[in-house]
Amino acid sequence: MENKRTRRLKALAAVEKAAQGSPLRRLAFAPSRYLPGMLYSKLLYPLSGRSLRRRALLFFGGSMEVLLPAGLDIYLLGAKAHDSEIRLARFMIRHLEEGMAMLDVGAHFGFFSRLGAELAGPQGRVLAVEAAGGAFAVLLRNLAGHSSIKAIRAAASDEEGLATFYEFPALFSEYNTLDKAQFETEAWRRRIQPKVVKVPARRMDGLMEEEGLRAQFIKVDVEGAEAQVIAGLPKWLAGSGPRWVAMEYLAEERHNESHRRAAQLLAEYRWGPYIIQGDGSLAPCSDIEAHLKAKGLDSDNVVFQPEGQG
Repeated sequence: MENKRTRRLKALAAVEKAAQGSPLRRLAFAPSRYLPGMLYSKLLYPLSGRSLRRRALLFFGGSMEVLLPAGLDIYLLGAKAHDSEIRLARFMIRHLEEGMAMLDVGAHFGFFSRLGAELAGPQGRVLAVEAAGGAFAVLLRNLAGHSSIKAIRAAASDEEGLATFYEFPALFSEYNTLDKAQFETEAWRRRIQPKVVKVPARRMDGLMEEEGLRAQFIKVDVEGAEAQVIAGLPKWLAGSGPRWVAMEYLAEERHNESHRRAAQLLAEYRWGPYIIQGDGSLAPCSDIEAHLKAKGLDSDNVVFQPEGQG
């Protein structure tokens, strides 16, 4: 009989096949969702500018709410469908064990928080941190009934206080950020104005201590605040035991100054970068930007772990 890990990996492989296939393959994968999802996201949303709440069936079981068009891939396929996100999910399936704890920094609608909670089981814990009000409202609904997950509305930073945060409409909500300047040259940014809000700024070391969370895995997806997140983790980085940080790392042409500073800070704690292979295993990487150029990527999820950790 197949174990849970094998079933999850098989289900994710089916998602990957559909994500990389033709529109007809995606239609065959999700016939009841594909046409209405595409119609709304590609035609009706541009006309109305209003997001649409829908429930998506997740590849590992259960469902979650998304706001179309931002969560179209989850709605159609039950997973985040970019190649780097599929590999990140596969890494989590292979490395997170029951009873572990996860900190999800930049949780958005909660897909990776829910996956982490599923893998860690009832004895595990997930702390989901999200700064954007619209995404946080969806996150709370997606965590309802999941007692092992707790959501905190805050901007992860290197100091405590209040932070100015910029929230974009649904289609661009994954770009919500502390640093809107990084998007000033993007074509979409010229016609989209963010909502400016004040949110609590929290050091993740302090937040984990306050919550009694001893995370083995931290996922970071914060659109330009990577260095602040890492700078707020000195106690955790200097700790012991198996630990990983997975961070979205942008190519140089996409304003990756914060990503480079974050990698430098991690190196000071003797943490090194690893590329997630297609099967979810890790391969050491001596130069992240050279890896991105060699693969023709503008971003990738890079895993960092302490030197000497197997």
